[in-house]
Amino acid sequence: MTRKALGRGLEALLPKKAEPSASEEIVNVPVNEIRPSRYQPRTVFNEGSLKELASSIKEKGVIQPIILAKKNKGYELVAGERRWRSVKMLGLKEIPAIVRAIRDSDALEMALIENIQRENLNPIEEASAYERLIKEYAFTQETLSRKVGKNRSSIANFLRLLKLPGKIKDDLADNRLTMGHARAHLAIDSEAGQLELRDRIIQSGMNVREVEDKARSGKVSNKRKKPPANIFLEKVRLGLERKLAAKVGIKPKPSGAGGQIQLHYSDDEDLDRIIHLIG
Repeated sequence: MTRKALGRGLEALLPKKAEPSASEEIVNVPVNEIRPSRYQPRTVFNEGSLKELASSIKEKGVIQPIILAKKNKGYELVAGERRWRSVKMLGLKEIPAIVRAIRDSDALEMALIENIQRENLNPIEEASAYERLIKEYAFTQETLSRKVGKNRSSIANFLRLLKLPGKIKDDLADNRLTMGHARAHLAIDSEAGQLELRDRIIQSGMNVREVEDKARSGKVSNKRKKPPANIFLEKVRLGLERKLAAKVGIKPKPSGAGGQIQLHYSDDEDLDRIIHLIG
C-alpha cells in the first residue's frame, strides 16, 4: 500500500537546529534510558570523529539537544546519535533532549531525511537511504528531490552506486574512493573490469580525471590482477586502510629487511584526522 508523504513536512516535526516549539522544553534525560533508532541509516561512526566531538562537549557542553521519541520503556533516538555516543564516551549521566510524540510510521522517513539533509552519511549510506524511501514509501526520485533539496539526477547517480561490486562499495563507504572515482566505474560493463580499475586506483592514487579517461578508453581488461606477492603485507596494508580510512602503501626493501609505509591524505583537515588517529 502506498502511504502518503509526511503530512506536516519534515520541518514541522524536525525544525532546523532542533529548536523547541512553544509547547516543548529541553529536558535532561538519563543516557542509559536511550536506545539507538531502529531506522538509523548511518552505519559507520568514525571513532576519531566521536572523540573530537566528545572533547568539544567536555569543554562547552551539548550545545544542540538531541531529539527523542518516548517509548513504553525509555526513549528512542530520532536525531543526534553522534552526540549521544560522545556523551556516553565521556561517562556523563544525562543529555539535554527534546522529547516528541512521533509515530513509528513516521520515524523511518524522519531519520533518513534528517540524516541526508545534514550530510552525515557516506555515499553508500545515502544511496541506501534513498533506496529505502523509494521501496518502503513509494517515493519517486522527483519526490525525493523536493524533500532533500537535491536535483533528481544527483539522486539517480547515488542510486546507481548500489550496482557496484561490494568491494568498491566498501571502499567508497570507508573513504578510500571518492564519489567521482566510484561513478567512473559505472562506465565499465564487467565486474572484473571494475575491480581491476579499483585495484589500479588504490595502488597508484589515480585522480578522478585519470580514472574517467581510463574507463572511457576501454583500456581496462576483464582479467583480474595477480594476487600480491606478499600476502601478509597486503593484509596489513588493507587493515591499516580500514582503520585510518585512508589510502596506504607498503614498500618493502629489495633485501626484505624493512621498508616504507606511505599514508595518503586529501587535505590539511584529513591529515589532522589521520595524525589524531595514530597519535
